[in-house]
Amino acid sequence: MANHHIKNGEMLLYSSVISLTPPYSFERLLRRLETHPDPQLLVNVQESTLRRVFRVGARPILVSLQFAGTMEQPFIRLHTEVTLSASEQQLLEKTIRHVFSADLDLNPIYEHMRQQQPMVILTERFRGLRLMLDSDLFQSMVKTIIGQQINLAFAAALTQRLMELAGDVMVDETGHKFMAFPTEEAVARLEPTDLRPLQFSQRKAEYIIDYARAIVNGTVDLDRLWQMEDDEIIEHLTAQRGIGRWTVECLMMFGMGRPDLLPAADIGLRNGLQMVYELAEKPDEKEIRRIGEDWRPWRSVYSLYIWEAVGAVRRKETWE
Repeated sequence: MANHHIKNGEMLLYSSVISLTPPYSFERLLRRLETHPDPQLLVNVQESTLRRVFRVGARPILVSLQFAGTMEQPFIRLHTEVTLSASEQQLLEKTIRHVFSADLDLNPIYEHMRQQQPMVILTERFRGLRLMLDSDLFQSMVKTIIGQQINLAFAAALTQRLMELAGDVMVDETGHKFMAFPTEEAVARLEPTDLRPLQFSQRKAEYIIDYARAIVNGTVDLDRLWQMEDDEIIEHLTAQRGIGRWTVECLMMFGMGRPDLLPAADIGLRNGLQMVYELAEKPDEKEIRRIGEDWRPWRSVYSLYIWEAVGAVRRKETWE
């Protein structure tokens, strides 16, 4: 495990301002992060700040982000205390724009949502909410494989154990440790016997390591996925052992930010739909797909807003 210490008082070497497409609700984003703990992040809701490690290429960089401006004129102040080349600066900003869905225009989606009566209140209550995406497609797929058929808390624990085993740790000036997700090369060097003591099942361990090796040996080309249609991506990735359609759909939604995916088997979506649409019973997959036809071509965003309704109730926000 590599440790990178950042010296106190070191000159600020790179800062930038990243503009965002309005409306953008930092409050909603930070509230969601509070209920979705991630060992890679340090969030301060009061100060609207977030610190985390981003990989620029394979290099882990600790970045501080300050969410600023207003919902209608939003921007992020970025700074890091390491020297970055021009190409590294460009890559870091591109990654951050991706992670925070900076270029998603919610206005046409809201116009569409207002035609679905039950969704109208959500466009008002959660105005400016958008998905925070995974920073790279390797991490996104591994986290999804880890999360298959186990609860969120156990999935988060396994993810943290993998990071502690094969990732990088950075320590800031206050002594706080930040974990960087392991690279595909680091995971490809592991054996299932390395993961079994961490409570990974034999199959889960094999699937994760096989996936990392497929990327390293060129069988899976993550960069090429961005040029593919959804169906092509599904066909390309489900050829790998342990990766099914649901897994790839999660990758496209949370890793790639594809706008029109419907995770119809998701229990949170079932609960949320029953509440928002005031259904007598929880809808099954078939019923969710039927309702979701009216959500095209933005089913991913509709799903996020349904999930947020469930989260708002869990956080005991007032619900009219």
